[in-house]
Amino acid sequence: MRTRVNHTVRPRKGHPYAFKDYDDDCSIHQSMVGFLHDIWKGAPKPNIFFVATTDPDGNHWREHIVRANDVTVGLNRFLNAHSRWDFNLYFCPNPFSVDRRKTDFALPTRLAWCDIDDSDPSAYEPKPNHLWETSPGRFQGLWLWDKRHSIEEAERFSRSLADRHGGDKGWTITKMLRVPGSINHKPKYDEPFVKLVSQNWNCVAERPEPTPDNGRTYQHAYQALAMDHLAFTPLEVLKNHRAKLSASTRSLIRHKQVQADNRSNRIYALVAGLYEANATLDEIASVVWNSPYFRDKYGDDLSALETEVSRIIAKKEGAK
Repeated sequence: MRTRVNHTVRPRKGHPYAFKDYDDDCSIHQSMVGFLHDIWKGAPKPNIFFVATTDPDGNHWREHIVRANDVTVGLNRFLNAHSRWDFNLYFCPNPFSVDRRKTDFALPTRLAWCDIDDSDPSAYEPKPNHLWETSPGRFQGLWLWDKRHSIEEAERFSRSLADRHGGDKGWTITKMLRVPGSINHKPKYDEPFVKLVSQNWNCVAERPEPTPDNGRTYQHAYQALAMDHLAFTPLEVLKNHRAKLSASTRSLIRHKQVQADNRSNRIYALVAGLYEANATLDEIASVVWNSPYFRDKYGDDLSALETEVSRIIAKKEGAK
């Protein structure tokens, strides 16, 4: 483990964008504040943005708000309280009207985003304005459009980028991304820095060509359900329904690491098993949110949680 640099970090104004010395805590702190400040620059004053942390093991997801009328102060307060050496750090690029990171409260945005993952970043058209490496050979990117788009349009562009070039499916407007300059604490890595590979602040006029199903499958055949994914711990749910749960479902709830390649099947089995045991929607959401199969597939995408749980429950109810 690296030894952190001993600096007093209290930047107020001015921020280098170079991310040159990733071992220098003070410089990187300033760079992170400056980067996010300019990503969010121009948002109307009532808007709210979200940053988040997990513990190094990926547990204990915590969200924090940053208000558009006080971005620099809010980010400094957040980063001073949550060292990159002690937490995984995330941000949602898009604005919201209230302090809940849900699609219902999302606002128009000038951004597109993509979990490029291990696809080829140079193949994307248009090319991302900002590209950063989250772990060896894996990337995330942001595009800065020359105007704001509705939620549906913004998600459609992000989905097109992922579909056409092999990115991950995390294209919902609630998407959380790793903060450039932070540290990836996943146990399988040796604490790599999340390094900014390239940046370009010039707005892009070109848009990705829509994929054939855009505009037709955006609306789902089921109703997205409202759920509280932080209402219970998995062990509380296991205790509440142990007698009605199958042995395989009980085992899946206890898993701390991915133990099978087909993550979608394990997510389905979790939801179906809990549903058949008469678990509440909040209990199901709390278990799935903490499942390594969901987190490995979707990361911290709350919209994906709502979509997956709602879809599976709708399928179970339709089979009755």
